[in-house]
Amino acid sequence: MSSAEVIVVGAGTAGLAAASELATRGARVVLVEKSERIGGTLHVSAGQMSGAGTRLQKARGIHDTPDLHFADAMRISKGTADPALVRRAVDLAPDTIDWLMDEGFDLDPVCPAILHYHEAYRLARTYWGREGGRSILAVLERVFGRAREIGRIDLRFGARLVGLEGTPGSAVTGIRIAAADGRETSIAADAVILASGGYGADRGRFARWTGGRPMFSACMPTSTGDGIAIAETFGARVDGGDLFLPTFGGVESEPGGGRVIWDELPQLTPQSRPPWEIYVDTAGRRFVAEDHPSVDARETALLEKPDLTFWIVYDSKIARTAPPLLPGWPERRLDAAFAGHSAFVRADTLGDLAARTGLPAAALAESVAAYNAALVRGSPDPLGRTHRPAPIVEPPFLAVKSHGIVLKTPAGIRIDDQLRVLGADAPIEGLYAIGEAIGGSRLSGKSFVGGMSVTPALSFGRWIARRLASGG
Repeated sequence: MSSAEVIVVGAGTAGLAAASELATRGARVVLVEKSERIGGTLHVSAGQMSGAGTRLQKARGIHDTPDLHFADAMRISKGTADPALVRRAVDLAPDTIDWLMDEGFDLDPVCPAILHYHEAYRLARTYWGREGGRSILAVLERVFGRAREIGRIDLRFGARLVGLEGTPGSAVTGIRIAAADGRETSIAADAVILASGGYGADRGRFARWTGGRPMFSACMPTSTGDGIAIAETFGARVDGGDLFLPTFGGVESEPGGGRVIWDELPQLTPQSRPPWEIYVDTAGRRFVAEDHPSVDARETALLEKPDLTFWIVYDSKIARTAPPLLPGWPERRLDAAFAGHSAFVRADTLGDLAARTGLPAAALAESVAAYNAALVRGSPDPLGRTHRPAPIVEPPFLAVKSHGIVLKTPAGIRIDDQLRVLGADAPIEGLYAIGEAIGGSRLSGKSFVGGMSVTPALSFGRWIARRLASGG
């Protein structure tokens, strides 16, 4: 058995921040990572962050405070986020953003900004890098590299968490890990920080923790929820799956695989690209105004569909003249998809389009006809849509199958505002959780509150490291 003062499970956003800060402040750390590289979800994330009262805001004359940030976050979440953790997150956020800038973060020059990919804040307090999550990873790699040079971090790749040691539901004294060859090792420690990520790559756990919902995932393949499952077995409380809300939306890269590539999502944000197409559910009916300014409204409408699936329907004129629906799909690949990918359908008539998509022919024809008729007459759209540049009339007709997707899974380990893992009756001594392991709904509730994933992961990682290193 080996030993360490602190074990950090997971070398993603939160784990790297925690391990680096611990080592810098004199603690001995074992950092275990089941893959062969650091960074976790930062390799695929857009890396959006938020913070109020930063130096960047002050330099641009934006008056903002953590109190305003807190109020906005609770408004967007409709009061469903954990207020104590949101308070902790917004209070730490400005220091985290300033720290990133001091460390050479490659900020997109339009930031801070109001972003509409999620339900928008009232003030410009959102930040991101020119290379998305990879810009944040570049900073963490430099910081972590310096911390490793101190000689207090034992980084173990290919190490899968298989158990917690100690008294279940009461106290943790270490962990068990398995190497690629299956050999198990025990590591003792004064504290264990679970920063092991979410479960968006495990269909079984997704269904169990997210109310049986189908999984269409842009998550890393390593996001299998091992840390959450092991903590639950040890007596930790796991909840939050009832607050699931899908991201609107994505296309499977391979039919039936459930896998969505984040960088290849269709452009369905009306503030960035007003829609030319209509969206119909698997019953062939429109279910939301495609240009509704609230992404929360569009995602909530999709949540009512048990299959989380809809078809984007348009015609050849729209395909020629509209801004690209799928900017991440090169033209050659798009042509190949319409020739052989089941999520891409082209047909000479709406009846044939219905047959090839499996949509009810009469319902699809009625949906298109009602949309076209209101547009031509100049009367209000049946669902209140206002951006209607062209009717859908010119064959061949096209449809792209899209799904509500997940990048941040909602359920996770329940913690208190000291980041201690909660058992049935009290905190489990020596056990902490941060990052997506605590569940995306913890800080966003039944919504997506901008910057309430990456920023708290960094902030909580650094905060708990300072507390543990100082003996707090």
